[in-house]
Amino acid sequence: MHAPADDPAGAEAARKSIDKARGLLLDWDGCAATGNRPHEQAVTFIAKHRPRLAIVSNNSTQTPEDISGLLADAGVDFPSARIFLAGMEALTYAAGIPGVRSLVLANGRMKALGRAAGLQLVRGDADAVVLLRDTKFTYSKLERAVHSLARGARLIVANPDTTHPGQGGALVPETGALLAAITSCIDLQPENVQIIGKPSSFLFERACAALKVTPESALMIGDNPDTDIKGAHRLGMPSLLMAPGSRLTFSELLGEHAPAMRFARPRAARRVAF
Repeated sequence: MHAPADDPAGAEAARKSIDKARGLLLDWDGCAATGNRPHEQAVTFIAKHRPRLAIVSNNSTQTPEDISGLLADAGVDFPSARIFLAGMEALTYAAGIPGVRSLVLANGRMKALGRAAGLQLVRGDADAVVLLRDTKFTYSKLERAVHSLARGARLIVANPDTTHPGQGGALVPETGALLAAITSCIDLQPENVQIIGKPSSFLFERACAALKVTPESALMIGDNPDTDIKGAHRLGMPSLLMAPGSRLTFSELLGEHAPAMRFARPRAARRVAF
């Protein structure tokens, strides 16, 4: 069960659940970080629990190395092998299907990474449409995607989120908003659609395997009840709902007197765009 900390007793119960868990799965965007800036108390939490923690995020515009670099700039050496991002996982999943011609809707960098992973990229008449958060999504791309899907292409979706939290509380349109545009044009059979990101079990299972724990012995910590919490519950995994989804904060998870690590502004080489 998730335990929002509406009172000190709730925070204490949350800390006990963290101590009990053999593995911790932590959301990134909106929970541990906003934009490209990790929250100071979240960095402290990651450093404290690093040996048994994995980052599990529906982010589809960055790589595990990007996140690892941001944490390194903040003073935490965190392995990219324990960072699971929906976008990169979607590209890897598609690349693992032999002989598939893929229409990838993503930013230029992610498309290049898909090609490097072995994807055969095409502009139309694809066997698979791979949908990430594409900040240059156009009518032409929508038309080509719908045409391929109408001909029987499978759809591989990084994540179903319609928005994620941005700086100052802004709502940033996400992959799910583009998915809504596609599905408003064509009805797709469930067997022809693969969702990679939360609440699908895919990322949860990847993280548990990396930590060598079972879902029942792990704990998911995230801010979105529809992805982080719902996905965990489907696997029988306990969870904690964090602010802004609840009143529970990283300060409360660390304890009242826990010092925060001072965040170092990322160097130019570490700046990555959402």
